[in-house]
Amino acid sequence: MGSISELLSGNSLHKEILTTAGDLATEEKLPAYVVGGYVRDMLLGHSSHDIDIMVEGDGIAFAKKLAAKLGVDITVDYDTFGTALIPHPELEIEVASARKEKYEPDSRKPKVTHTTVEEDMSRRDFTINAIAASILPDDFGKLYDPFNGLKDLQKGLIITPMDPDETFSDDPLRMLRAVRFGAQLKYEVAPTTLDSITRNVDRLTIISWERIRDEVIKSLKTD
Repeated sequence: MGSISELLSGNSLHKEILTTAGDLATEEKLPAYVVGGYVRDMLLGHSSHDIDIMVEGDGIAFAKKLAAKLGVDITVDYDTFGTALIPHPELEIEVASARKEKYEPDSRKPKVTHTTVEEDMSRRDFTINAIAASILPDDFGKLYDPFNGLKDLQKGLIITPMDPDETFSDDPLRMLRAVRFGAQLKYEVAPTTLDSITRNVDRLTIISWERIRDEVIKSLKTD
């Protein structure tokens, strides 16, 4: 599958938002994609209540211009991460700069710098969430899947795009997310990923109890 243009066009509101964002990105001469969980859900045939857009450039500045085009007066900006939330009345739209992250050993809050879609996909938690689709008019829906996330979706496999020890050491909450996605989607967690969780479980001590509690509750809500 090289394109998901039909899937992205299935919901009229979503299509309007994505085409508006794509037209704006063309005006601004920025590569722009819909990414992460939204793409995963479209490929699985699941509904989605939020849209994640990524641009190779200033995500916050782009979000403000997109919000104006969508008739939304404000954005909620997260300067540290280069992201902004557009509180659209029908759904949430998050716009992010393509970024790479560097973590200190005792913190899960990274230092963030702008980068390309290639590097951004490599920092994602699992391959099934490391799939992007262009929203530019000339190649709307064209998939960018550098870590074969589509194949892992088809196989039902939870696996990290990079070395799992690095992935989980950087952000230990991802270990709990692996378990949650496995339960929610009824997917297998790859043996190498499970082994890494065992090795890195002590890293959970840097995560607040509230974040751990929230992740456990999400897992328990799985059918």
